[in-house]
This record gives sequence, C-alpha cells and structure tokens, in this order.
Amino acid sequence: MPTTLRFLVVAPVGRDAELIATLLNSSGYASDRMESIAGVEQAGNSLLLGLILTNEALVKDGLEALRKLIDAQPEWSDLPVILLTSGPREPRQAITASQVRMQFRSVFLLDRPARKELLLSAVQVAYNSRLKQLEVRDAAMRQYQSEETLRNAEKLATAGRLVATMAHEVNNPLEALGNLLFLIEQSSTIDDARSFSHMAAQELERISDIVNQTLRFHRAPAKPAITDVAELATSALTLFRGKLRERKIIECVSAEPTFAFCSAGEVRQAVVNLIGNALDAMPEGGRLYLRVSAATRNGTLCARLTIADTGTGIRAEIRPNLFNQFFTTKGSRGTGLGLWLTRDIVIRNCGWLRYRSRTAAPSGTAFTIYLPAIPPAALGRTDLARPAGRPATEEAA
Repeated sequence: MPTTLRFLVVAPVGRDAELIATLLNSSGYASDRMESIAGVEQAGNSLLLGLILTNEALVKDGLEALRKLIDAQPEWSDLPVILLTSGPREPRQAITASQVRMQFRSVFLLDRPARKELLLSAVQVAYNSRLKQLEVRDAAMRQYQSEETLRNAEKLATAGRLVATMAHEVNNPLEALGNLLFLIEQSSTIDDARSFSHMAAQELERISDIVNQTLRFHRAPAKPAITDVAELATSALTLFRGKLRERKIIECVSAEPTFAFCSAGEVRQAVVNLIGNALDAMPEGGRLYLRVSAATRNGTLCARLTIADTGTGIRAEIRPNLFNQFFTTKGSRGTGLGLWLTRDIVIRNCGWLRYRSRTAAPSGTAFTIYLPAIPPAALGRTDLARPAGRPATEEAA
C-alpha cells in the first residue's frame, strides 16, 4: 500500500479516473485510482490529501459511503472533496451535487468537461488546505506528547515527595517503638511491661497505616469509577499528619460520605497537591480546612471538595499565571506543575476547579473541586460540570 500523501480519484465510468490521475501525477500531485468510495477508507485516511469524484461515484450507495467516510474523519480533519459534475444538463446529477454541497464542507464543484487549469487550481487549493490541517494535527500531537511528559514528571515528583513524607512519618513511631522496647526490657513488673507493649503495638499500627495509605495512593485505579471522595480526601490528609503536628497546624475536617464518578488515583494526586500547597502557605502554623459534601453545579449533582488554609494568600499580580506550566513561587523547591496538573486532572474528570484567596487579614486561600456524581455518558455530555464556552477554572469573587 502506498505510504505517501496522495489524492484518490473515484471515477468508475470511462477513462476519467485514468486521465485525472495521469494529469495530477505529471503535475506533481501524487494520486491513485479507486473503484468506489467505499474502498477509500481502507486506503489510509492519514495519508489522504483529498478526494476527486465524478457524479457516477455517488450513484447507488456512493453518497452514503461518502457520508460515512466524512463522519469517520478525526476532529482535526476537514477532508477536501472535488466533485466533477455534469451541471444542469443532468437534473438528477445536479440534485446529487447540490446535496453534497449542502451536507459537506470543503467541497469544490467543477462542471464537466473541466479545463485542466481549473482542475489543477482546485487541486492546489485542496492541497494547501490539507497540508495546513496536517500541520495543526502534528503540532497538537507534539503538544500532547510534551504535556504527557510533564504529567509523568510531576507524578514522579509527587511520588518522591510522598516517599520523603512517608520516611519522615515512619521515623517518629520507629523512634518511639525503640524507646518502648527498651522500657519493656527494663520493666520491673508485668503490668508495666504490658502497658509499654500496648503502646508499642499502637506505634506499629500507626506505621502500618502510613505505609498502607501511601500504597493506596499508587495503586488507585486510573479508570473512572464511583468513588467516595470523602474517604479519598481524608486518606490523603493522613499522609501529612506529621507535618501538621510539626507546624502546629490545626485540622478542621468535615467530610461526609459523598460519591463522584472519577479516577480515584488522579483525584487523590490533585488533593495531595492542594494540601501540600496549603501547608507551604502556613510555615508558622494555622488552620487547614477539609470539607466534602454533595452540591449541585449547573444542574448536575456533584461531590464538592474544599481545601482551605489560613496562610498568606495569593497575591493579585500572580493569579493570572497561577495555572501556567513551570510557574512557581517556591523557587527551587517547586516544579511549577502542581496546579497545572491539578487543573488538568479536574478537566479530564469532567469537573470544575474554583478558588478564592485573600491577602489582607484574615488571609487565606480556598480551592474547591466539583466532580460529577454520574458518568458523562448518562447525560450524553463530556463536560458535565461546566457549560460550553466556560473555563474549567474560575476565581471566586
């Protein structure tokens, strides 16, 4: 099968296909002949510059085959079609040509017999149009690959932060466990030994909880499913208990069982990002609020997850760049990808990310994520939490 970009000519009657293909090839436009429109799809859409048809190609099932071919095009594709018609001399064919022009975009109509100059001019226009489409496709693919690389980089950075957090969290109970074992050895009575042993068992249980919560973060299913957002958020908060104690940050948790249709692993990563940012905003202590409840957003039942802090707030001048890639106020400690990835996660889970911040006393920042409670297919939409034309992120007044 040919592997070059080319036009396909479908002219089943006479020598039209041969003559057109010969003209195009001699003029520098690669082309092949096909017996019918139905066979075009097997020829490779990604290599297709355009179609050149005669009216005869549209008889019987030809028009329906053309409709299927056009409908099967990817989003970036606006396939050029050049239709050679018999004009008003053939009323039936004129009606068919009119239907094609009304139903499909990028259709060029040329009356037969078409002059070579006019045909080549139409082919050149179609050629330029298609090349621009392919450039847009390739640029979108490069951007997607670049963003996917950034997503993976941020996931690795998050994993690294979690490992460091887990090591820090585990170290405290391990030290306590060592001290308790020493006290057990030095105990003079069975009752004292039992008391210290009970405390040691509690420290072991604490270590087990920390390890299990970290493993759950990495093993959470990537595919969307019905998820208890309250359980997900509180388990993510568990990973930061040590830092909360060290910085004397008071937890204010209000989380009732609330379900959403989302990817638990992705949403947990977004929650970890937001909690980490909240802690960074309160180096001298404060209050961390975590609230989960049911809400309605644009007529859709959602799980509403809010993470708020009493930190310094977000300055007005940096808010326009808040979700930009590589923008960070943490210097070498930050990747500048956390909020960008968080917004990306919310969008891919058909949600809405809302935030508000205040730098004047009482200062603080609150991020709220809305996640739909039902699958997108249930309402026949892919953007349940936001109407068309509205951004996925907004700053509350």
